[in-house]
Amino acid sequence: MSTLRTILSRIGPLRATLIPGLLLTLIIVLVVQQSQSPHSADDDNADLSSAAHKAALAKRAHNSSLGFGEIVYISMPERTDRQDAMNLLADSFGLQLKLVPGVRGTDMSPKAIPDEVPEKMRPSELGCWRAHADAWRYLLESDLETLLIFEDDVDWNPNLKQTFETLSLQMQDSKVRLTHPSDYERKIAPYGLDWDVLYVGSCKDGGNPDFNGVVQVWDDPDVPRAEQTSKSTLEALHNFGLSDADIGKKRVLAPAYWTLCTTAYAVTRQGAKRLLLTMSYLGLRAAVDNDMSRIFREGKLRGYTLSPPAFSQFRVGGAKDSDRVDIGQTVEGKGNTQGRSYNIKGSARQWMVDSLKLDNWEEYRRATGAKSTSTETW
Repeated sequence: MSTLRTILSRIGPLRATLIPGLLLTLIIVLVVQQSQSPHSADDDNADLSSAAHKAALAKRAHNSSLGFGEIVYISMPERTDRQDAMNLLADSFGLQLKLVPGVRGTDMSPKAIPDEVPEKMRPSELGCWRAHADAWRYLLESDLETLLIFEDDVDWNPNLKQTFETLSLQMQDSKVRLTHPSDYERKIAPYGLDWDVLYVGSCKDGGNPDFNGVVQVWDDPDVPRAEQTSKSTLEALHNFGLSDADIGKKRVLAPAYWTLCTTAYAVTRQGAKRLLLTMSYLGLRAAVDNDMSRIFREGKLRGYTLSPPAFSQFRVGGAKDSDRVDIGQTVEGKGNTQGRSYNIKGSARQWMVDSLKLDNWEEYRRATGAKSTSTETW
């Protein structure tokens, strides 16, 4: 204490008044920062296998990336109509999306085309593959562990975040994974990291007939009814062991084997590397979804398929449904308000339209009691 008094006497009465206050402020700031740190001592000592921790991890499904590192979507630069729709959907459902520009196959250098590409592959299929490969590269160039990839015609059930919270809880206690989750996975990965690809938006799927019993089944109130489900998905669900009474009530997670369409799927860093290796560095044998399915069947890629899927393609009919079809080659379609999805219960796109409906002057009339006197049309 005598040393402290000596120091304070030397620096003067004003500094002697300020320094204790500054020290106290510094201590308070450090305490507050420690209490707000995401890696506090309580986190380090948490029971990672407890129900409370699993539930808290699953709640990350309600964030702007559904619990994945980020969400990206692929869209051709000229399809501003679809980009408008994706931005509307994202804001309506509290999601944050990044655009990965689509690629025109005819613009690719012949030197950049992978080996083994069949002569019959269309330029549009080649460009589609390149855009997905760019998304895999984006993951590897980031510090993310997982990436969820959409195509720009995606639709989903309005209760999507609850669907993924339930999926997280199921995958944390998975019966289909081959290894126990590490502490690192239990801390940061709502869906684990034991997979390369998590297929959550296929238009057709089916399990390996040798392992049809390797499934995880759970009740889900947001599963579509039989009449909302495609014939191929119904067949897959029956092959997974579901009865007719289960259809419309239960969802299945199974090892990925037959998969078609790349409407929505997630990849891990390991998955992105395996996809780039097998579908770029070593060659490409078919359209991106068909070749990915081939690699699953060959056992060179590990994945899981959600059935019925959480995401669906949205179709309006006509040329707008495909970037491969020119205007005038088909009917023009019925428009977005007459579009439809399948394999999902409800439609985020329809919910978005309904939620933004407004009859401004009718609301004024109800509020003021005024009657309409104008019959003028423009």
